[in-house]
Amino acid sequence: MCDIYTGVDEAVYRKTARSLRLHGHVTSLSLENRFWTILEEMALREGVSIGQFITRLYDECLQRRGEVVNFTSLLRVACTTYLLRR
Repeated sequence: MCDIYTGVDEAVYRKTARSLRLHGHVTSLSLENRFWTILEEMALREGVSIGQFITRLYDECLQRRGEVVNFTSLLRVACTTYLLRR
């Protein structure tokens, strides 16, 4: 049974850091490649770039909670929520 999970190509779960701008400030996010792929799909469905999509998520979180704590974890959970709902 575990082969379905452990047999995944290492490139899929390798972490990649990407630089992007959040309101003019350059930041770097490090996520596993699978999550970057899912975020790209989510952004495409919204008709925006991945940078715009991530900025939108950041802004919505900031507006809702007043601060953004552990943003990369939020992105991972957003990806899994997206997959569960489609």
